[in-house]
Amino acid sequence: MKNAQSPLGAQVDQTILHERLAHLTSVIALRCPTCRVRLNHNDKTMLSLRGNRQGGSVVSLHVGLLHYPDALEDLPAWIASHGRRSTPRLRQTLQTVWREQRQQEIIKHETPFPVLEPVSVPFDLTNALRFVHGAWFAHLSLPEIHWGRQSPRRILSSIRFACYRSRPKPVIVVNPRLAQPWVAKIFAEHVLYHELCHHAQANAPLRGESPHSQRFRRWESQYPHHALAIEWERRHLERFLHG
Repeated sequence: MKNAQSPLGAQVDQTILHERLAHLTSVIALRCPTCRVRLNHNDKTMLSLRGNRQGGSVVSLHVGLLHYPDALEDLPAWIASHGRRSTPRLRQTLQTVWREQRQQEIIKHETPFPVLEPVSVPFDLTNALRFVHGAWFAHLSLPEIHWGRQSPRRILSSIRFACYRSRPKPVIVVNPRLAQPWVAKIFAEHVLYHELCHHAQANAPLRGESPHSQRFRRWESQYPHHALAIEWERRHLERFLHG
């Protein structure tokens, strides 16, 4: 079944989009003077709300949302609830924008892709971390690792595969959605490699450095299957989001 043409592919007057963004920014400023609006073209996160170092907050929304003015009306209330209360209209729009931009990416980049070795089931996190650590980070201490909380099986608008915390002791927390038999082994390794790059940052801190600095990206790109893992993630991200 062929999808109908999406608003993202239509020739929408850029002036109208700028006007919608300006209006949205002014409305949000009235409700939350310390909140800043930022557009993104992220293929993982359609909408997010985070605090900044100045004590304010930043709402990051995918540029595709500007094509849906009705849904934009629900954003100020969503921000006021600190991102906890989303309306059905906003949730539906986020899923629609996600599907539209994913379809465009598939059409643009679709090429034959090799079949990759899957993770072992059950997935032994400790042994997987020891392998990646021993191969590329043996000069550092070995952080602890464990699975994160199992979230309800619902459709997500974004996903964090793992996170690293240096305090009170180094630990890597991994999203349980990685423990599925169709997940590629090199992708799971890439996730652990990514978190160990954060561990390397914590062991050699630079004043004012951002978590994903140029230094971090340089380290991360040294994983031998980096490009392949990123492409595998792009092709399978929607499957992760649907549980």
